[in-house]
Amino acid sequence: MRRVAELIVDRRNLLLAIFIAAAIGSVIMASHVNVIQELTDYLPEDTETRQGLDIMEEEFTTFGTAKVMIENVSLAEAQEIAAQIEEIKGVSSVDFYEEDDEEEQEITDGEALRDYYYELAALLTINFETEEDESLAQAAIADVREALADYDTWFYTTVDKDDSAELQGEMKVILVIAVVIIVAVLWFTSRTYMEIAIFMLVFAMAAILNMGTNFIFGNISFVTNAVAVVLQLALAIDYAIIMFHRFMEEKTQVDTRKALVRALEKGIPEICSSSLTTIAGMVALMFMQFGIGMDLGRVMAKAILLSMLSVFGFMPWLIMHWDRQIERTMHRSFVPNIEFWGKFVLAVRKVTLPVFAVVLVVSCYLSSHCDYIYDTNSVESARMNEYMTSKREISEKFETDNTMAIIVPKGDYESEAAILSRIGELDRVESTLGLANVTVDEEEEYVLTDALTPQQLADITDIDIDTVRLLYRFYAWKEEKYGAFLNSIDEFEIPLLSMIDFIYGEEENETFDFDDDLSADIREMYETVSDAREQLEGEEYSRLIFTMSGPVEGEDTFAVIDEVREIALEYYHEVYVVGDSTSDYDLSKSFTQDNIRITVMTAVFVAVILFFTFRNYSIPLILVATIQTSIFINFSIPAVMGTSMFFLSYLIVSSIQMGATIDYAIVITSRYTELRKEGVEKARAVTDTLNESFPTIITSGTIMTAAAFVIGRTTTNPTIASLGSTLAKGTLTSIILVMLILPQLLYVFDSLIGKTWRKRRISVGGEEGRAKS
Repeated sequence: MRRVAELIVDRRNLLLAIFIAAAIGSVIMASHVNVIQELTDYLPEDTETRQGLDIMEEEFTTFGTAKVMIENVSLAEAQEIAAQIEEIKGVSSVDFYEEDDEEEQEITDGEALRDYYYELAALLTINFETEEDESLAQAAIADVREALADYDTWFYTTVDKDDSAELQGEMKVILVIAVVIIVAVLWFTSRTYMEIAIFMLVFAMAAILNMGTNFIFGNISFVTNAVAVVLQLALAIDYAIIMFHRFMEEKTQVDTRKALVRALEKGIPEICSSSLTTIAGMVALMFMQFGIGMDLGRVMAKAILLSMLSVFGFMPWLIMHWDRQIERTMHRSFVPNIEFWGKFVLAVRKVTLPVFAVVLVVSCYLSSHCDYIYDTNSVESARMNEYMTSKREISEKFETDNTMAIIVPKGDYESEAAILSRIGELDRVESTLGLANVTVDEEEEYVLTDALTPQQLADITDIDIDTVRLLYRFYAWKEEKYGAFLNSIDEFEIPLLSMIDFIYGEEENETFDFDDDLSADIREMYETVSDAREQLEGEEYSRLIFTMSGPVEGEDTFAVIDEVREIALEYYHEVYVVGDSTSDYDLSKSFTQDNIRITVMTAVFVAVILFFTFRNYSIPLILVATIQTSIFINFSIPAVMGTSMFFLSYLIVSSIQMGATIDYAIVITSRYTELRKEGVEKARAVTDTLNESFPTIITSGTIMTAAAFVIGRTTTNPTIASLGSTLAKGTLTSIILVMLILPQLLYVFDSLIGKTWRKRRISVGGEEGRAKS
């Protein structure tokens, strides 16, 4: 290690050139990293939702929609506004109700009005002509906003919702705030002001390298893209602090070069050992079924490694280059002496330890009974964006629909009609839509998939019966349906969908010369059918749409989904039920396994690392029990307060909290065991340990808590906000237990620790002996 340290110091200029070149390359490659916005993209490939979404993306067109609530308008004004919006280019229709003179009073007093107009608020559903990410829909929603600029409105739509741009803007602000807080903390705990600049430059290098090297993964999630920089800063700035403090200690005895060599020689093993627990938590995340764990875990594991490399390879040049500035900016320490805290900890141990034991059991029970939510749109944050705010405001006055889809093999319209009919009778189902129930006449006697005779087609299209008969004969001849000529053509039935396609095609080929009005009607009918087909029928599959009332997730909702699936499976062997509710359903089923897997793997990984770090059998149990209790407490808070927790927060934060905050426990335990080996009495060892470890723990802990808190309170993205808030509470809880309970456990179990040091066999003069490690 000495040779490695000397090589790093003596070749620091070469290493600087390598880091600068790598940073430039990373800046260039960062733009080639694709950010995925949907969490559903990370569902396991074998889930029904993932398979169904893939089919829908490949085979169907989903036109953009927007729900707009306009407040403080009269009924007449709302109707006029709806008519104006329908004229905007790119808007295909506006769903609002229309009143007939005969039915005006009945509708005004009935339930139909309640679905659209209530307490001077009108709810308009706007349908666009293209998919939401196309320019026509984007321009249309902008025109709609401009047209309604003078009204009190709430827009609930994803057409112009750019989560990535909004989140990136917020994270820039968050990063600035976090840096300000971190600089303030470092100023308080530093020995020289110059170290703050060195730490920030080292971190900036590590962050740039991590962002740029994400291109090796091709894609990363918006969650990882948003939080990786701040988490890297909070998790890995310790390494720079450890290295610099080692250097300052050595500098009191030798010159700058030798001090730096010694600091690297001692610091590299120490930092690598410290980082292993954090990396272990990240690796545990990578074993989640839900792909977001792999995404975040591998990026953060890489971030830790690159942070260490920056400390080992880039930081030495900065220290050597700014040696004089470091000397000139020395100042007294602002960290207070806290010997009184150690005395207090020992004085209250007979009270706090029994309480800790009770809290361990109770929090373990409560955390296992926490109510989890799986729908990202159901997570509320301290600051809410327009999308979430509009959803909340609209849902207070109107029922918000939960739209679902059933994907089945296409072609069997009778089965589709039967499924739609049976699903429509379920209690929670409000409406159904499919080619097999799209009506084509005012009397709702026929649907698009019905096979009609010439007379029936003439009745609903107002085409002359003789013309229709001619069309039927021509169709039968072209399609080689010669049986139609054996009997009367009036008895020949052709599916309406097929006939509309045929008539439009022949009209386009100028086979028939229809008058202008009839040609316009044919084109309008064909466009309507084409729109329906784009949305409801693909090359191999049909899509049946239904809307549900009530909550998006929960046992009752999941029970309805199961019932819908069972109905569809009576008619088809291949069925996919897709929507927000099924996504939540799939996530809820994988959560239990992911939860157990991550909890066990993180604890085992960390315990093994601790064993090899301390070479003691009891210390890993004490440390893991302390941090695991802080995790239990963190996740029992929602159960006590009667609130719900976002499942992803639990999975990710539990792993990060164990992997990262165990370092605080390692600092305390290492110092305590060193003092005990030196013969210091255990009570004095506790007092000295807490006093000497306080600067390290308060620096690292405050940085992580503050960074996570700022994320939770600043971002409007509910997923990111939930992660930040949960991590802030978890880190703070860990600090409290490490500074209060852990020293008491070390004191009480001191004799057990002394008896459980691992023995190792050594060779002396060719003879084997035994010695304590």
